[in-house]
Amino acid sequence: MTVLERPRQQRAQETRIGLLRATFEALVEVGYSGTTTQEVCRRAHASRGKLLHHFPNRTELVIAALEHVLTSRIHEFRVLATRPEGPPLPAELVELLWQTLQGPAFYAWLELTVAARTNPELLEALTSLMERFDAGIEVAVQELLPTDRIDPQFYETGHRFAFAVLNGLALDRIYRSEERVRPVVDVLSLLAHQMAPTLS
Repeated sequence: MTVLERPRQQRAQETRIGLLRATFEALVEVGYSGTTTQEVCRRAHASRGKLLHHFPNRTELVIAALEHVLTSRIHEFRVLATRPEGPPLPAELVELLWQTLQGPAFYAWLELTVAARTNPELLEALTSLMERFDAGIEVAVQELLPTDRIDPQFYETGHRFAFAVLNGLALDRIYRSEERVRPVVDVLSLLAHQMAPTLS
């Protein structure tokens, strides 16, 4: 790599990251319908030509933006496995997941999920992304909850059950208060504690 090539590649990477961040912010703030290529270019201070160079179409753009954020979330959970005080207990993990699902990443995912219901191209791309995300979560769970210390039945379906419940509560949270949904989160934490007592 020459001295001239390095800055060019660095600038290209910075442009790509800027476009992803602008797209994610747009999804959260103005929804899928408002996340046009023109809106993303405006937010990222980038030309349409630069956007098309990195992302040939809108579907690739929005999927890449969501994947960029979800990948960082998986990394954050994996880092928890090596914290000095030890990995979180199952009940703590429920709370961490709940806090994550109330954030912007959930709303960006929700915007794409609803739009994908009537958009075959987007649905195919989103399905592929979520399969990669599920695989990454599987690895993170294996690191956070060692198989030799967990009831096999809980280990196989526990984290999927937790995500299903918390995703539903996150939807409720859009129009219900924290006080209304909090008791269900607490019950889920209690179940996690009872189903994985060897970690306590």
